[in-house]
Amino acid sequence: MVKIRLSGNFDISYKELIRLEPEQKAIVWERVKIFQKHPLDTRLRNHKLKGKLSGKWAFSVTDDIRIVYEWKTKNVARFLAIGRHGKVYRNYRSK
Repeated sequence: MVKIRLSGNFDISYKELIRLEPEQKAIVWERVKIFQKHPLDTRLRNHKLKGKLSGKWAFSVTDDIRIVYEWKTKNVARFLAIGRHGKVYRNYRSK
């Protein structure tokens, strides 16, 4: 099982997402549980990122919501950001 660590940026973006869309909370944690058990589950559409985010990965929570993360070890992932597709990539690039 993959252990999850949360960055401060993830915490902030998660709280903002849930404040704006409280109905997403259950969906987010359902997807996180899938990721923990099977990170390559095809339902997650997990993929490596390119460019300035090279070395990072992302998976889909919904059609438009993504979680950006990095592998710290073989069994530990650090979640870096969560949000709508355009916003999560735009905001994370500027960090």
